[in-house]
Amino acid sequence: MDAFLDFNWISLFALSIVFLLFVLLHFLSKKINFTFVILIALALGVGVGFLFKSEGNSYLKWVGLIGDIYIRIITALVAPVILVSIISSFITLKNKGSMKKIGVKSVVWLLTSASIAIVLSIVAGTVFHLGRGASSVFSDINSVSDGTVSAYSGLTKSFEDVIVNLFPSNIVGDILNNNVVAIIIIAIALAIGYISVSKSSGEDKVESFKDFINASKRIIYRVLAFVIKLTPYAVLAIISVSTSKIFSSGDSIIQLLILVGLIYIVALVHTFIANGLLVKLFAKISLFKFFKAIFPAQATAFTTQSSIGTLPVTIKNLEDLGVDEEVSNFTAPLGTTIGMPGCTCIWPILLAIFYVNAVGLNWGVGDYIILAILTLVLSFGSAGVPGIAIVSSISLFSVLGLPVAAVILLMPINTISDMIRTVDNVSTAATAGIIVGNSVVLDEKETVVEANKPFDIDLSKLDKLNKKDDDLINEDQVCAISKKKESISDSLINEDQVCSVSIKKKKNEESLINEDQVCSFSPRKKAVSK
Repeated sequence: MDAFLDFNWISLFALSIVFLLFVLLHFLSKKINFTFVILIALALGVGVGFLFKSEGNSYLKWVGLIGDIYIRIITALVAPVILVSIISSFITLKNKGSMKKIGVKSVVWLLTSASIAIVLSIVAGTVFHLGRGASSVFSDINSVSDGTVSAYSGLTKSFEDVIVNLFPSNIVGDILNNNVVAIIIIAIALAIGYISVSKSSGEDKVESFKDFINASKRIIYRVLAFVIKLTPYAVLAIISVSTSKIFSSGDSIIQLLILVGLIYIVALVHTFIANGLLVKLFAKISLFKFFKAIFPAQATAFTTQSSIGTLPVTIKNLEDLGVDEEVSNFTAPLGTTIGMPGCTCIWPILLAIFYVNAVGLNWGVGDYIILAILTLVLSFGSAGVPGIAIVSSISLFSVLGLPVAAVILLMPINTISDMIRTVDNVSTAATAGIIVGNSVVLDEKETVVEANKPFDIDLSKLDKLNKKDDDLINEDQVCAISKKKESISDSLINEDQVCSVSIKKKKNEESLINEDQVCSFSPRKKAVSK
């Protein structure tokens, strides 16, 4: 009887309510657009979280399990999706020059977006005097034990260690640990090996490997499509738990809420305005179309707070926008390791400015320039390190000579702000993907135009020939042009355009037109008469 009474019946009731809402979402998914289903799931999640708010989320512990399971499943798909997608794409590409072009452009655009985020963060922090009057937040900074500081400081690594750890040391271990950069390197190495063998020994020697990769890709993507369909249900469960945590906390400090608010504002401005301008100017597509297409990835990022976990959804959204597989399968994973503006730029910069103003340090222009440069370096050098937001902020504080204990005191707002930071990370990866994808298409079009340019024709020579041999050429003679074209996917046009001149012989076959005769590429037929 005591066990019966001690059972948390409210948590069971909350779980029942959530399952009923799942049925509603399933019904709506058959009637309305998937994007609107996710929005409804967000709203329902907030409602459930507010209704069942409790100390330690005790009423939503079963609901939280649903979200945790979803995160584990979609994270488990990250490594196989990256591996087979990159190998498959580059096997199809078969062009090392294109691989290099995609890689360089991806890094450039990711770091460009990160640089914009750095500028926005510094401007916002200084204009709004972030942290002024917030000295009470750090009044207990000395109470943070040396052991705690050492533990957090131990998360940081030297730049040399970060670079070395980017490269694979154990293929199986790197795949199991979702070491994204290492997986990308492994996939590219295998793709280059395939291309080299197929060119030297013949494609038939590696045909079985190609078939295995393509078959694996189809199977993994089928599983991925099923998991993505579960996104609205996971969103409802995860948001309800997050909302409950926010409303059940009674220790909120006004200054910390201001910090959270500014993080949200800067991240939203960077996501929708800065990245939006980049998409409009360089990808030249409708912003409504772009943000509508990547909304499922943004919603998944907001709820799971995992850029890597959202990666499969990001790749699919980019492909829905028409981005080639070789671009989406390379740029999107790279965006989870390089740039990461929400976690490696906006978050650590605003924390630093918050502390500087709170304790009354007098920083000049030079200090902020150093802050910007160091942040950009860390946004590149911190790639592949777990807990990148914590590591980046602690690394930045250490380099600037600011106390690591200050970061520890600001950790309570980490989870709340991580939602929008992850949205910014994912949106930036998608922005780089669509720009690189469209630039590759433009390069292909330029190649086509160049290849189709008409030959320069010396019409005066043709006129002389007409006068000299007017008794040999009649009005029925024609110039037939045959162009051999390869597919645009290979970005090539066969340059062996053939101009064949067929001349009907009349009387003197031995005095036919010599090799200097010119075939004129003209949109209209030109009659050559006597």
